[in-house]
Amino acid sequence: MIAPVGGLFSDQTGLPVSAVATGGPGLAFVTYPEAVGMLPFPQLWASLFFVMLFLLGVDSMFVQIEAIISSVLDVYPRLRTHKRWITLGTCFAMFLVSISCTTHGGMYLLQLMDWYSAAISVILVCIVEVVAVSWIYGVQNFVRDIEFMIGRSIERYWIVSWKIVTPLVLTFIFFTTIVYNTEVTYNGVRYPRWAIILGWASCFASMICIPGYAIYELARTKGTITERVRKSLTANDWGPADILQRTLWKSHVETSYQM
Repeated sequence: MIAPVGGLFSDQTGLPVSAVATGGPGLAFVTYPEAVGMLPFPQLWASLFFVMLFLLGVDSMFVQIEAIISSVLDVYPRLRTHKRWITLGTCFAMFLVSISCTTHGGMYLLQLMDWYSAAISVILVCIVEVVAVSWIYGVQNFVRDIEFMIGRSIERYWIVSWKIVTPLVLTFIFFTTIVYNTEVTYNGVRYPRWAIILGWASCFASMICIPGYAIYELARTKGTITERVRKSLTANDWGPADILQRTLWKSHVETSYQM
């Protein structure tokens, strides 16, 4: 949809597509509504468009809120009986935080967070995740677990992709994103220095959680540094939560080791 809308505006204004095409939040809240307003019965299409946008946002929030709740309940299992209140509290906290994005300067704040927090930190988290699964837990163990869940063997392509291709590609994207990162702007307005510092701080705040928790886990584990690392990397309670599935999984693991 971006290409035809950009071509339409380029034809009407006489400017190149690169000059009229916008990215980020302005694409959804400015460019598309202008294009929808040119259709027959614009009120109908505009209503449908924003209803779709609202449902899309709600659908995305399901995943994000569930990720937060699942993390809290995994760390504190005793709170599982209060999941409803945990969910309500999480939604209310996110509501309070997001109020600032509805002010007159909300789009500038949203652009700042999207520019720094939603790009670099996400790539680093993906790198750590794929390295942890493929190299620390072991890609063969991961493949074994997947084959247990789907009941069939998987292609070797996925093994090579998880272990080699994906980490290399993500690492390349991570460094190129940092090297070629430009200062954030919105509607031609350059952000002040303190806002850029705030943006980088929000970016590092999410990334620092990974080494921060690793240091915390090493500090609370007894033994030498080598023993602490070895103990911290061992998951003693890994496996399906369901008792029957855990029994079948252990049998599958033993069979895999014998093979």
